[in-house]
Amino acid sequence: MELAERCKHLCRHITTLTGVHTTLLDLPGKIFATPPFLTDCSLGGVCCDAYTTHLYGAYEAERWDGKYIYYCPRGLVFLATPPIITGTAMEYCIVTGPIVMSNSDEDPFEDPLCDPDALAAIPRMTTAQARSLSELIAAAVGSFSLDTLPPDVDSGNQAAMLQMMYDLSSDTQSKGYPIENERQLQEHIRTGDKEAAQELLNELLVHIYSHAGNDYDRIKSRVRELLVLMSRAAIDGGADVDEIFNLCYRYEREVDTFGNVEALNRWIGAILHKFISFVFDFNDIKHQNVIFKTTAYIKEHLTDKLSLDQAAEQVYLSKSYFCRIIKDELGCTFTEYVNRLRIERSKTLLRGTGMPIAEIACAVGFDDQSYFTRIFKKQTGMAPGKYREQRSQKNR
Repeated sequence: MELAERCKHLCRHITTLTGVHTTLLDLPGKIFATPPFLTDCSLGGVCCDAYTTHLYGAYEAERWDGKYIYYCPRGLVFLATPPIITGTAMEYCIVTGPIVMSNSDEDPFEDPLCDPDALAAIPRMTTAQARSLSELIAAAVGSFSLDTLPPDVDSGNQAAMLQMMYDLSSDTQSKGYPIENERQLQEHIRTGDKEAAQELLNELLVHIYSHAGNDYDRIKSRVRELLVLMSRAAIDGGADVDEIFNLCYRYEREVDTFGNVEALNRWIGAILHKFISFVFDFNDIKHQNVIFKTTAYIKEHLTDKLSLDQAAEQVYLSKSYFCRIIKDELGCTFTEYVNRLRIERSKTLLRGTGMPIAEIACAVGFDDQSYFTRIFKKQTGMAPGKYREQRSQKNR
């Protein structure tokens, strides 16, 4: 059974067992091999292209040991699980979701961007359940093996490269290495022209393969140089520096896993498209994902002593970069956002319970009732007792 069919087979079992929608992302084909939950979503004024969102999840899953839990811009949770097969470029990714993730009876969609009625049929899971499902899918995908699969070669691309190699070897006045092509390749990466970048990459690889002969170590060394060149262009084009450096570090080590030029060629072509995608496709989605993951983490640990360092670590970002995203996206500091979520939770308790205000302050993470009262009044314009009194009068 080919890899795609194995993935589709697993998708059907996941959906049957859990009730969660599962689809398969075909990365070389740039399509969904099975229908997604939605191809695009504009509910609540948020426009989201499903392929771009889930492509981000696939790339992050490849980066983080073959599994990744992420949020779409609507705040729904998805699990990305690509079959990681050593020595080949990533071909497919299983996307499981959407899931509504919440650890309490509290409505996770108080945000005006979300419409609870439109999401009523979507399965609910706790954070622990979503993580367990992600682990199980990753274990199932990990059993896939390339041993029984036929070689998958991009015949059109390979044929074009073979023709270039023939032309180069037939040219009695063979030219030296086209250094200008490297500069043009970087420019195409910066501007997002994938087709032109691929063509130039092919030309550079042809020269490298032809002049290196059977010296495979020399070929690998030159490919590593191309990786650095492409990564610098991606950063110049606006991709996140830490993201690209982490990927490049890993890819430089992966070069040694390839045993033939064909596999190496397919792999570096996929890397080229990935770098360009990180320049243009993922910045907004990544920021949305950071915000939703941070929100979920805060809500899950609302009564704990939350620190900036801990929160940044949860989303795998440096503290300074994390602070900048919070400030740019939410217009406040991390501490202010934590307090905002704590006050929102306290409002629910003030409206729906008879708990004393001191207990409510403790239940939402404030050690001091007077500090809680001061923050509550700053955000709502009234003291907690007054807020409860007004809400009680409205409900009579």
